[in-house]
Amino acid sequence: MIDLGKINHEKVSWSNWIINSPISYSLMERRAMYFLSGEVKHKFVEKGLGVPENWKELYFYLTDKDLGIIGGSKNVPRTYETLSSLGEKFIPVNYTSPEGKTYEGKVHWVDSFFYDKQTKKYIVRISPEIMPYLINLNNGFTSFDIGTAMMLRSKYSQKMYEICCKYNGEYRYSSKASGIKYKKRVVPIKLENIRSLFNLDEQVDPRTGKTKRSMSFKSYKDIRVNILKVAQEELYWLYKNDASDVWFDFQPGPRTGKGGKVSSVLLFIYTREHPKQGLQRPWQKGDDQLDPYESAVPATEATKKKKTSAQKIHSTPWHDYEHQDRIVYTLLSRYLTKKEASYYMRIIDEQAKRFRDTYAQVIQVIQEKEGQGKFANSTKQYKRNNIMDYVLQVNLKDYGWSIKPPSTRKERKREPGLLDEQTTRKDP
Repeated sequence: MIDLGKINHEKVSWSNWIINSPISYSLMERRAMYFLSGEVKHKFVEKGLGVPENWKELYFYLTDKDLGIIGGSKNVPRTYETLSSLGEKFIPVNYTSPEGKTYEGKVHWVDSFFYDKQTKKYIVRISPEIMPYLINLNNGFTSFDIGTAMMLRSKYSQKMYEICCKYNGEYRYSSKASGIKYKKRVVPIKLENIRSLFNLDEQVDPRTGKTKRSMSFKSYKDIRVNILKVAQEELYWLYKNDASDVWFDFQPGPRTGKGGKVSSVLLFIYTREHPKQGLQRPWQKGDDQLDPYESAVPATEATKKKKTSAQKIHSTPWHDYEHQDRIVYTLLSRYLTKKEASYYMRIIDEQAKRFRDTYAQVIQVIQEKEGQGKFANSTKQYKRNNIMDYVLQVNLKDYGWSIKPPSTRKERKREPGLLDEQTTRKDP
Protein backbone atom coordinates (compact mmCIF):
# COMPACT_ATOMS: atom_id res chain seq x y z
CA MET A 1 0.00 0.00 0.00
CA ILE A 2 1.20 3.52 -0.78
CA ASP A 3 1.30 6.19 1.91
CA LEU A 4 -1.70 8.39 1.07
CA GLY A 5 -0.39 11.18 3.28
CA LYS A 6 2.70 11.61 1.12
CA ILE A 7 0.87 12.02 -2.17
CA ASN A 8 0.58 15.56 -3.52
CA HIS A 9 -2.77 16.51 -5.02
CA GLU A 10 -2.02 18.62 -8.07
CA LYS A 11 -3.44 18.93 -11.56
CA VAL A 12 -1.59 17.88 -14.68
CA SER A 13 -2.77 17.80 -18.28
CA TRP A 14 -2.42 15.07 -20.87
CA SER A 15 -3.24 15.24 -24.54
CA ASN A 16 -6.44 13.33 -25.31
CA TRP A 17 -4.33 11.12 -27.56
CA ILE A 18 -2.90 9.65 -24.36
CA ILE A 19 -6.27 9.60 -22.59
CA ASN A 20 -7.87 7.77 -25.54
CA SER A 21 -5.06 5.27 -25.97
CA PRO A 22 -5.60 1.64 -24.87
CA ILE A 23 -4.15 0.54 -21.55
CA SER A 24 -0.67 -0.86 -22.15
CA TYR A 25 0.84 -0.21 -18.72
CA SER A 26 0.38 -1.88 -15.35
CA LEU A 27 -0.97 -0.21 -12.21
CA MET A 28 2.54 0.54 -10.92
CA GLU A 29 3.77 1.74 -14.31
CA ARG A 30 0.86 4.16 -14.55
CA ARG A 31 1.60 5.48 -11.05
CA ALA A 32 5.16 6.14 -12.21
CA MET A 33 3.79 7.98 -15.27
CA TYR A 34 1.58 10.15 -13.07
CA PHE A 35 4.51 10.99 -10.80
CA LEU A 36 6.76 11.86 -13.76
CA SER A 37 3.97 14.05 -15.20
CA GLY A 38 4.11 16.10 -12.01
CA GLU A 39 7.88 16.47 -12.40
CA VAL A 40 7.45 17.59 -16.01
CA LYS A 41 4.88 20.15 -14.85
CA HIS A 42 7.27 21.69 -12.31
CA LYS A 43 10.27 21.71 -14.63
CA PHE A 44 8.64 22.80 -17.89
CA VAL A 45 4.91 23.61 -17.81
CA GLU A 46 5.00 26.03 -14.86
CA LYS A 47 7.93 27.87 -16.50
CA GLY A 48 6.23 28.02 -19.90
CA LEU A 49 9.05 26.07 -21.55
CA GLY A 50 8.78 23.94 -24.65
CA VAL A 51 10.50 20.68 -25.49
CA PRO A 52 14.23 21.29 -24.86
CA GLU A 53 16.73 20.77 -27.65
CA ASN A 54 19.33 19.61 -25.15
CA TRP A 55 18.44 16.00 -24.29
CA LYS A 56 20.26 16.31 -20.94
CA GLU A 57 17.48 18.60 -19.71
CA LEU A 58 15.08 15.67 -19.97
CA TYR A 59 16.77 13.82 -17.11
CA PHE A 60 14.93 13.56 -13.80
CA TYR A 61 16.64 12.47 -10.59
CA LEU A 62 14.50 10.42 -8.20
CA THR A 63 15.25 9.13 -4.72
CA ASP A 64 14.01 6.21 -2.62
CA LYS A 65 11.56 8.67 -1.08
CA ASP A 66 10.11 9.39 -4.53
CA LEU A 67 9.83 5.68 -5.31
CA GLY A 68 8.14 5.25 -1.93
CA ILE A 69 5.49 7.77 -2.99
CA ILE A 70 4.92 5.88 -6.25
CA GLY A 71 4.73 2.35 -4.90
CA GLY A 72 4.89 2.47 -1.12
CA SER A 73 7.90 2.78 1.18
CA LYS A 74 8.05 -1.01 1.66
CA ASN A 75 8.05 -1.68 -2.07
CA VAL A 76 10.96 0.45 -3.30
CA PRO A 77 12.73 -2.52 -5.00
CA ARG A 78 9.58 -3.41 -6.91
CA THR A 79 9.06 0.22 -7.94
CA TYR A 80 12.68 0.32 -9.09
CA GLU A 81 11.98 -2.67 -11.35
CA THR A 82 8.88 -0.93 -12.67
CA LEU A 83 10.84 2.20 -13.62
CA SER A 84 13.64 0.20 -15.18
CA SER A 85 11.20 -1.63 -17.47
CA LEU A 86 8.95 1.35 -18.29
CA GLY A 87 10.94 2.12 -21.44
CA GLU A 88 10.14 -1.27 -22.94
CA LYS A 89 6.52 -0.36 -23.72
CA PHE A 90 5.04 1.93 -26.36
CA ILE A 91 2.02 4.21 -26.26
CA PRO A 92 0.14 4.98 -29.54
CA VAL A 93 0.06 8.69 -30.43
CA ASN A 94 -0.70 11.02 -33.32
CA TYR A 95 1.49 13.81 -34.68
CA THR A 96 0.67 16.58 -37.17
CA SER A 97 3.64 18.18 -38.93
CA PRO A 98 3.90 21.94 -39.61
CA GLU A 99 2.92 21.10 -43.19
CA GLY A 100 -0.34 19.58 -41.94
CA LYS A 101 0.58 15.95 -42.57
CA THR A 102 -0.67 13.54 -39.89
CA TYR A 103 1.40 10.64 -38.61
CA GLU A 104 0.26 7.84 -36.33
CA GLY A 105 2.89 6.00 -34.36
CA LYS A 106 4.15 4.76 -31.02
CA VAL A 107 6.45 6.43 -28.51
CA HIS A 108 8.02 5.62 -25.16
CA TRP A 109 7.39 7.44 -21.90
CA VAL A 110 10.93 6.71 -20.70
CA ASP A 111 13.83 6.10 -23.09
CA SER A 112 16.67 5.55 -20.59
CA PHE A 113 17.11 4.62 -16.94
CA PHE A 114 20.18 4.50 -14.68
CA TYR A 115 20.98 3.96 -11.01
CA ASP A 116 23.84 5.94 -9.45
CA LYS A 117 25.39 3.85 -6.67
CA GLN A 118 27.29 6.83 -5.23
CA THR A 119 24.36 9.23 -4.92
CA LYS A 120 21.76 6.43 -4.69
CA LYS A 121 19.59 8.28 -7.16
CA TYR A 122 17.53 6.91 -10.01
CA ILE A 123 18.15 8.77 -13.24
CA VAL A 124 15.16 8.73 -15.60
CA ARG A 125 15.08 10.39 -18.99
CA ILE A 126 11.64 11.27 -20.37
CA SER A 127 11.31 10.54 -24.07
CA PRO A 128 11.33 13.81 -26.09
CA GLU A 129 8.62 12.32 -28.32
CA ILE A 130 6.13 12.13 -25.42
CA MET A 131 6.77 15.70 -24.25
CA PRO A 132 4.51 17.48 -26.81
CA TYR A 133 1.60 15.49 -25.35
CA LEU A 134 2.37 16.78 -21.83
CA ILE A 135 3.28 20.47 -22.26
CA ASN A 136 1.99 23.56 -24.10
CA LEU A 137 -1.40 21.97 -24.75
CA ASN A 138 -3.86 24.45 -26.26
CA ASN A 139 -6.75 22.12 -27.07
CA GLY A 140 -7.71 18.47 -27.03
CA PHE A 141 -6.42 17.77 -23.53
CA THR A 142 -7.69 16.49 -20.17
CA SER A 143 -6.68 17.78 -16.74
CA PHE A 144 -6.77 15.51 -13.71
CA ASP A 145 -5.38 15.17 -10.20
CA ILE A 146 -2.33 12.91 -10.08
CA GLY A 147 -2.82 12.38 -6.34
CA THR A 148 -6.26 10.90 -6.93
CA ALA A 149 -5.00 8.81 -9.84
CA MET A 150 -2.16 7.38 -7.76
CA MET A 151 -4.52 6.35 -4.96
CA LEU A 152 -6.53 4.08 -7.24
CA ARG A 153 -5.82 0.37 -6.88
CA SER A 154 -6.51 -0.87 -10.41
CA LYS A 155 -5.26 0.16 -13.84
CA TYR A 156 -8.88 -0.03 -14.98
CA SER A 157 -9.95 2.39 -12.23
CA GLN A 158 -7.16 4.72 -13.31
CA LYS A 159 -8.43 4.72 -16.89
CA MET A 160 -12.04 5.26 -15.73
CA TYR A 161 -10.88 8.23 -13.67
CA GLU A 162 -9.17 9.73 -16.74
CA ILE A 163 -12.36 9.23 -18.77
CA CYS A 164 -14.50 10.89 -16.07
CA CYS A 165 -12.14 13.87 -15.99
CA LYS A 166 -12.30 14.17 -19.77
CA TYR A 167 -16.10 14.55 -19.75
CA ASN A 168 -16.74 16.25 -16.38
CA GLY A 169 -17.17 19.81 -17.72
CA GLU A 170 -19.84 21.14 -20.04
CA TYR A 171 -19.68 18.10 -22.29
CA ARG A 172 -22.96 17.09 -23.94
CA TYR A 173 -23.38 14.22 -26.38
CA SER A 174 -26.03 14.36 -29.08
CA SER A 175 -26.78 12.11 -32.02
CA LYS A 176 -27.84 13.89 -35.20
CA ALA A 177 -28.82 10.59 -36.79
CA SER A 178 -31.42 9.67 -34.14
CA GLY A 179 -32.13 13.12 -32.72
CA ILE A 180 -31.29 11.96 -29.21
CA LYS A 181 -30.17 14.72 -26.87
CA TYR A 182 -28.48 13.59 -23.69
CA LYS A 183 -28.04 15.58 -20.50
CA LYS A 184 -24.68 17.17 -19.80
CA ARG A 185 -22.03 14.78 -18.54
CA VAL A 186 -23.91 11.70 -19.75
CA VAL A 187 -21.52 9.71 -21.93
CA PRO A 188 -22.66 6.80 -24.13
CA ILE A 189 -19.76 4.47 -24.94
CA LYS A 190 -20.06 1.47 -27.23
CA LEU A 191 -18.99 -1.80 -25.68
CA GLU A 192 -16.48 -2.32 -28.49
CA ASN A 193 -14.85 1.02 -27.59
CA ILE A 194 -14.70 0.01 -23.93
CA ARG A 195 -12.98 -3.19 -24.96
CA SER A 196 -10.48 -1.18 -26.99
CA LEU A 197 -9.81 1.42 -24.26
CA PHE A 198 -9.19 -1.23 -21.64
CA ASN A 199 -7.23 -3.48 -24.00
CA LEU A 200 -9.52 -6.47 -23.46
CA ASP A 201 -9.59 -8.00 -26.94
CA GLU A 202 -7.54 -10.91 -28.12
CA GLN A 203 -4.24 -9.86 -29.66
CA VAL A 204 -2.91 -11.89 -32.58
CA ASP A 205 0.46 -11.37 -34.25
CA PRO A 206 -0.28 -10.30 -37.84
CA ARG A 207 2.79 -12.12 -39.18
CA THR A 208 2.75 -15.44 -37.33
CA GLY A 209 -0.95 -15.66 -36.48
CA LYS A 210 -0.05 -16.63 -32.94
CA THR A 211 -2.17 -15.38 -30.05
CA LYS A 212 -0.13 -12.91 -28.02
CA ARG A 213 -2.88 -12.20 -25.48
CA SER A 214 -6.23 -13.90 -24.82
CA MET A 215 -9.51 -12.01 -24.61
CA SER A 216 -10.38 -10.65 -21.15
CA PHE A 217 -13.85 -10.08 -19.66
CA LYS A 218 -15.82 -11.45 -22.60
CA SER A 219 -19.32 -10.31 -21.57
CA TYR A 220 -20.88 -7.07 -20.37
CA LYS A 221 -21.44 -8.74 -16.99
CA ASP A 222 -17.70 -9.39 -16.70
CA ILE A 223 -16.94 -5.76 -17.59
CA ARG A 224 -19.58 -4.49 -15.18
CA VAL A 225 -18.31 -6.56 -12.25
CA ASN A 226 -14.55 -6.34 -12.82
CA ILE A 227 -14.14 -2.82 -14.23
CA LEU A 228 -17.14 -0.50 -13.91
CA LYS A 229 -18.31 -1.51 -10.43
CA VAL A 230 -14.80 -1.64 -8.99
CA ALA A 231 -13.87 1.79 -10.42
CA GLN A 232 -17.19 3.27 -9.27
CA GLU A 233 -16.72 2.08 -5.69
CA GLU A 234 -13.14 3.35 -5.55
CA LEU A 235 -13.93 6.79 -6.95
CA TYR A 236 -17.06 7.18 -4.83
CA TRP A 237 -15.07 6.30 -1.68
CA LEU A 238 -12.40 8.87 -2.57
CA TYR A 239 -15.10 11.44 -3.38
CA LYS A 240 -16.75 10.93 0.02
CA ASN A 241 -13.37 11.35 1.71
CA ASP A 242 -12.50 14.54 -0.21
CA ALA A 243 -9.73 12.82 -2.18
CA SER A 244 -11.48 13.06 -5.56
CA ASP A 245 -13.69 15.66 -7.22
CA VAL A 246 -15.38 13.22 -9.56
CA TRP A 247 -17.22 9.88 -9.55
CA PHE A 248 -19.80 8.19 -11.78
CA ASP A 249 -22.89 6.02 -12.12
CA PHE A 250 -23.53 3.73 -15.06
CA GLN A 251 -26.28 1.75 -16.70
CA PRO A 252 -26.44 -0.50 -19.78
CA GLY A 253 -27.38 1.21 -23.01
CA PRO A 254 -29.59 -0.21 -25.78
CA ARG A 255 -29.64 -3.96 -26.25
CA THR A 256 -29.30 -5.62 -29.65
CA GLY A 257 -29.79 -9.03 -31.22
CA LYS A 258 -32.06 -11.90 -30.28
CA GLY A 259 -30.51 -12.31 -26.87
CA GLY A 260 -30.81 -8.62 -26.06
CA LYS A 261 -27.07 -8.20 -25.58
CA VAL A 262 -25.83 -4.91 -24.16
CA SER A 263 -24.14 -2.93 -26.93
CA SER A 264 -23.17 0.21 -25.02
CA VAL A 265 -22.86 1.73 -21.56
CA LEU A 266 -24.11 5.11 -20.33
CA LEU A 267 -21.82 6.90 -17.89
CA PHE A 268 -23.32 9.54 -15.57
CA ILE A 269 -20.46 11.74 -14.36
CA TYR A 270 -20.80 13.73 -11.13
CA THR A 271 -18.57 16.44 -9.72
CA ARG A 272 -18.69 18.72 -6.68
CA GLU A 273 -19.86 21.54 -8.94
CA HIS A 274 -22.44 19.28 -10.61
CA PRO A 275 -23.36 16.65 -7.96
CA LYS A 276 -25.78 13.79 -8.38
CA GLN A 277 -29.41 14.72 -7.81
CA GLY A 278 -31.26 12.69 -5.21
CA LEU A 279 -29.53 9.90 -3.30
CA GLN A 280 -25.83 10.66 -2.94
CA ARG A 281 -24.56 7.15 -3.59
CA PRO A 282 -24.15 4.71 -6.47
CA TRP A 283 -27.40 3.58 -8.08
CA GLN A 284 -28.94 0.45 -6.55
CA LYS A 285 -31.79 -1.79 -7.57
CA GLY A 286 -35.01 -0.21 -6.34
CA ASP A 287 -33.83 3.37 -6.83
CA ASP A 288 -35.52 5.66 -9.37
CA GLN A 289 -34.21 5.01 -12.85
CA LEU A 290 -31.31 7.14 -14.01
CA ASP A 291 -32.55 9.45 -16.73
CA PRO A 292 -29.94 10.20 -19.43
CA TYR A 293 -32.15 12.25 -21.75
CA GLU A 294 -32.71 15.98 -21.86
CA SER A 295 -36.28 17.19 -21.31
CA ALA A 296 -38.18 18.42 -24.30
CA VAL A 297 -37.64 22.04 -25.31
CA PRO A 298 -40.83 24.18 -25.47
CA ALA A 299 -42.08 24.60 -29.00
CA THR A 300 -41.20 27.77 -30.91
CA GLU A 301 -43.65 29.67 -33.10
CA ALA A 302 -42.18 27.93 -36.14
CA THR A 303 -43.00 24.49 -34.73
CA LYS A 304 -46.53 25.31 -33.60
CA LYS A 305 -48.07 24.88 -37.06
CA LYS A 306 -50.82 22.27 -37.04
CA LYS A 307 -49.87 18.80 -38.25
CA THR A 308 -51.87 15.66 -38.60
CA SER A 309 -51.20 12.91 -36.10
CA ALA A 310 -49.31 10.89 -38.71
CA GLN A 311 -47.20 13.93 -39.70
CA LYS A 312 -46.28 14.53 -36.07
CA ILE A 313 -45.06 10.99 -35.61
CA HIS A 314 -43.11 10.71 -38.85
CA SER A 315 -41.44 14.10 -38.35
CA THR A 316 -40.22 13.34 -34.84
CA PRO A 317 -36.56 12.33 -34.54
CA TRP A 318 -37.64 9.41 -32.33
CA HIS A 319 -39.68 7.76 -35.07
CA ASP A 320 -36.89 5.64 -36.50
CA TYR A 321 -34.93 5.21 -33.28
CA GLU A 322 -34.23 1.53 -32.68
CA HIS A 323 -34.84 1.38 -28.92
CA GLN A 324 -37.98 3.43 -28.42
CA ASP A 325 -39.25 1.15 -25.64
CA ARG A 326 -36.35 2.20 -23.39
CA ILE A 327 -37.11 5.87 -24.07
CA VAL A 328 -40.79 5.38 -23.23
CA TYR A 329 -39.91 3.63 -19.96
CA THR A 330 -37.46 6.40 -19.07
CA LEU A 331 -40.09 9.09 -19.75
CA LEU A 332 -42.73 7.29 -17.68
CA SER A 333 -40.27 6.79 -14.83
CA ARG A 334 -39.82 10.56 -14.57
CA TYR A 335 -43.36 10.94 -13.28
CA LEU A 336 -44.73 7.57 -12.17
CA THR A 337 -43.81 4.97 -9.61
CA LYS A 338 -41.97 1.87 -10.78
CA LYS A 339 -45.15 -0.23 -10.53
CA GLU A 340 -47.21 2.33 -12.43
CA ALA A 341 -44.60 2.58 -15.18
CA SER A 342 -44.57 -1.23 -15.43
CA TYR A 343 -48.39 -1.28 -15.69
CA TYR A 344 -48.35 1.12 -18.63
CA MET A 345 -45.41 -0.56 -20.34
CA ARG A 346 -47.24 -3.91 -20.45
CA ILE A 347 -50.15 -2.30 -22.27
CA ILE A 348 -47.91 -0.26 -24.56
CA ASP A 349 -45.82 -3.34 -25.42
CA GLU A 350 -48.98 -5.24 -26.40
CA GLN A 351 -50.13 -2.34 -28.59
CA ALA A 352 -46.66 -2.16 -30.18
CA LYS A 353 -46.97 -5.78 -31.38
CA ARG A 354 -49.80 -4.65 -33.66
CA PHE A 355 -48.81 -1.08 -34.56
CA ARG A 356 -45.26 -0.01 -35.40
CA ASP A 357 -45.70 3.64 -34.34
CA THR A 358 -46.96 2.87 -30.82
CA TYR A 359 -43.82 3.88 -28.91
CA ALA A 360 -43.31 7.02 -31.02
CA GLN A 361 -46.92 8.04 -30.30
CA VAL A 362 -46.40 7.77 -26.54
CA ILE A 363 -43.14 9.70 -26.75
CA GLN A 364 -44.90 12.38 -28.80
CA VAL A 365 -47.77 13.00 -26.37
CA ILE A 366 -45.50 13.05 -23.31
CA GLN A 367 -43.04 15.46 -24.90
CA GLU A 368 -45.86 17.74 -26.05
CA LYS A 369 -47.05 17.88 -22.45
CA GLU A 370 -43.50 18.55 -21.20
CA GLY A 371 -43.34 21.54 -23.54
CA GLN A 372 -46.26 23.24 -21.78
CA GLY A 373 -45.22 25.87 -19.23
CA LYS A 374 -47.92 25.01 -16.71
CA PHE A 375 -46.84 21.37 -16.66
CA ALA A 376 -43.13 22.17 -16.47
CA ASN A 377 -43.65 24.46 -13.44
CA SER A 378 -46.14 22.26 -11.56
CA THR A 379 -45.68 19.91 -8.62
CA LYS A 380 -44.56 16.30 -8.90
CA GLN A 381 -48.04 15.04 -7.88
CA TYR A 382 -49.73 17.23 -10.51
CA LYS A 383 -47.43 15.88 -13.22
CA ARG A 384 -48.09 12.29 -12.13
CA ASN A 385 -51.86 12.72 -12.26
CA ASN A 386 -51.69 14.66 -15.53
CA ILE A 387 -49.67 11.95 -17.26
CA MET A 388 -52.11 9.21 -16.20
CA ASP A 389 -55.45 11.03 -16.43
CA TYR A 390 -54.90 13.15 -19.53
CA VAL A 391 -51.77 12.40 -21.52
CA LEU A 392 -52.15 8.62 -21.71
CA GLN A 393 -55.93 8.45 -21.36
CA VAL A 394 -57.05 11.46 -23.43
CA ASN A 395 -54.24 12.73 -25.65
CA LEU A 396 -53.44 9.29 -27.05
CA LYS A 397 -56.96 9.18 -28.52
CA ASP A 398 -55.61 11.37 -31.33
CA TYR A 399 -53.91 8.18 -32.50
CA GLY A 400 -56.98 5.97 -32.09
CA TRP A 401 -56.21 4.35 -28.75
CA SER A 402 -55.69 5.21 -25.08
CA ILE A 403 -54.84 3.69 -21.72
CA LYS A 404 -57.07 3.87 -18.67
CA PRO A 405 -55.27 4.62 -15.39
CA PRO A 406 -54.80 1.68 -13.01
CA SER A 407 -57.36 3.35 -10.73
CA THR A 408 -59.10 6.65 -10.05
CA ARG A 409 -57.31 9.38 -8.11
CA LYS A 410 -59.29 8.60 -4.93
CA GLU A 411 -58.52 4.91 -5.25
CA ARG A 412 -54.86 5.69 -5.72
CA LYS A 413 -54.88 7.62 -2.46
CA ARG A 414 -56.65 5.06 -0.32
CA GLU A 415 -55.34 1.92 -2.05
CA PRO A 416 -51.58 2.38 -2.32
CA GLY A 417 -51.15 -1.39 -2.79
CA LEU A 418 -53.55 -1.64 -5.75
CA LEU A 419 -50.75 -2.50 -8.15
CA ASP A 420 -49.05 -5.00 -5.88
CA GLU A 421 -50.54 -7.91 -7.83
CA GLN A 422 -48.91 -6.69 -11.03
CA THR A 423 -45.52 -8.16 -11.82
CA THR A 424 -42.73 -5.61 -11.98
CA ARG A 425 -41.39 -4.99 -15.46
CA LYS A 426 -37.68 -5.42 -16.00
CA ASP A 427 -35.79 -2.54 -17.57
CA PRO A 428 -36.23 -2.61 -21.35
